Amino acid sequence: MADFHVFADVEDQSRAAAGLVVCRSHRALEERGRFVLALSGGTGPVRLMELLAEEPFRGAVPWDRTLIFWGDDRAVGPEHEASNYRQARELLLSRVPVPEANVLRIRGELGAPEAAEALRRTLADCFDGSELPVFDLMIQGMGPDGHTASLFPGAAALSSRGWVEPVLDPGAEPKLPRVTMTLPVLNAARTVLFLVASEAKQALVGEIMNDPAAAERYPAAMVEAQETLWYLDEAAFGPTG
Repeated sequence: MADFHVFADVEDQSRAAAGLVVCRSHRALEERGRFVLALSGGTGPVRLMELLAEEPFRGAVPWDRTLIFWGDDRAVGPEHEASNYRQARELLLSRVPVPEANVLRIRGELGAPEAAEALRRTLADCFDGSELPVFDLMIQGMGPDGHTASLFPGAAALSSRGWVEPVLDPGAEPKLPRVTMTLPVLNAARTVLFLVASEAKQALVGEIMNDPAAAERYPAAMVEAQETLWYLDEAAFGPTG
């Protein structure tokens, strides 16, 4: 069952999220010897990544024992302006002591089908022998149509039992092919954290919070990880939630 938390603004929301990253990283290190994190693109995690690159959060995360993936990315090269990897590199990865070998980006320059297969192999290596990859923490956003990662309403990828799918005709701009992890992977995660802000998301958030049938319409509402957290700013929560 999802757990919703409301913060005054994006700054408070992002600071709480940075604290959660630190907490979950230390728990993972104590229990499994490493922290496996999946980042997202878009505007939602921008301030979070900036904060993680600054003290006190920068020094509190065990970067040398952290593996970094992305829940989805566009099928573009790492220097492309639409690359989720590029955004994270500029805001976070170039500013923290994470080993290059621990940054496991989606190789979008291969094209979506080949990049999806390459990611599947990387996941298999990382989670050797596991029925499903189990991330310690996956950061997610939600689009105005209720999509999360690159899982769009009505898309065939929603019913996939695989770990990774190419998305050749995405339902959102930019209209670039993508690679996405699937619902089984999201739902296997120890913690999924949604970062949602702005009044534009208010009606959609209200549906997801209050209408049990929302999961039939919106991929974001289909996520039921071991722990599913929604961090909202007051604008997204609205006057009544």
